[in-house]
Amino acid sequence: MKKMKIAIGVILLALVGCTPLEKKISDEERILLPSVPKQAYDVSISTMPEGEFIPQTDIIHTGQNVALAENAVTEITLNGIDQVNIAKKQVRNKLAYNGNSTVPFTGTFAAVVGVHKHYTEDYRDGKLSGYKIWYSEAGRVGLKEPYANGVKNGVQETYYRNTGNIRSRITYSGGRISGPATWYDNTGKILHQEDFKGGNGEWIAYWDNGKVREKGRLAGGLQNGEWRSYTPKGELEKITNYRNGSPLSQEWLK
Repeated sequence: MKKMKIAIGVILLALVGCTPLEKKISDEERILLPSVPKQAYDVSISTMPEGEFIPQTDIIHTGQNVALAENAVTEITLNGIDQVNIAKKQVRNKLAYNGNSTVPFTGTFAAVVGVHKHYTEDYRDGKLSGYKIWYSEAGRVGLKEPYANGVKNGVQETYYRNTGNIRSRITYSGGRISGPATWYDNTGKILHQEDFKGGNGEWIAYWDNGKVREKGRLAGGLQNGEWRSYTPKGELEKITNYRNGSPLSQEWLK
């Protein structure tokens, strides 16, 4: 009997100490942003317009590089390209440098966790030139942004986290959306297509489950007027009013 009382007491203490179970979040509801430590950046990094992505884990070091990475070596050469830990990036007079170097950086800065990378950005002569790439937990490319001479230019691509299939292709020019933009479902079927000539048109972004996530209009490649955001279940979540890309007011409904 005494042992039984002790056992019951332990169970009661365990129950009292338990915290309420967290709400189970589905893959569609989970919004994951790049989690590179803030102190690693001298300038902010851009995210895809829908604001969604999973960070880490793809192997950046292979073969002889693994032991070096595990010993905290911060610079390697991979396929002939300098790969440098992004924590060493310094920005001076709008140009990126590798630490205290006096020569503007050419190569790739990488955010590395252990021997895995979850984010990279390419530079030429100190300016973004090439791609910013975020990698998924499965090691797939999830978001790929093209840059030229420091400005976003070309077709940005996003991919579904569970399959790696194309999710969207959005055209940028001079840092603004300008040109074709296409959203696909996980089977490759087109959900929505718009040609933002001059950066003007109706913007629609989608959740992984195919439901509308955000909609509004672009003018000159910037958000303008009323924009509506929805939950993964299709419920209206908030209404934001913009002028030339800057929010003027916001109303949360959920």
